Amino acid sequence: MVSLRIPEDFLLELDQRIGLEGTRNRSDVIREAIKMYIKNPLSQLGDRIEVNLGPDLSVRMKDFCKIHAESPESVLKQGAKELIRRETIEGDTVDKLLSSRMEEIQMRYDSESNAQ
Repeated sequence: MVSLRIPEDFLLELDQRIGLEGTRNRSDVIREAIKMYIKNPLSQLGDRIEVNLGPDLSVRMKDFCKIHAESPESVLKQGAKELIRRETIEGDTVDKLLSSRMEEIQMRYDSESNAQ
């Protein structure tokens, strides 16, 4: 048995979860929260971000996860990796093009300045 102090606002939220997912009392809710916390391996420590997908995307996410046997966390992580990779490649390409164009303009300006 473990004793702990929980702020009143947390207790109110805790009480709202009683009856959900088979929980019968505060102890059940706390045990479930601890199980969820322990299931996350320490190697996955990092920033945690909550995303409100909205009703339409939530339904699509649930369906996708069922079909592909993936967790929403895994799908969102892969989506973020892909978006960052794509934007980095495209951004790098745009930066190279701009840099090349600036060098071309600078060379033209320099040659026109030297011609006079």
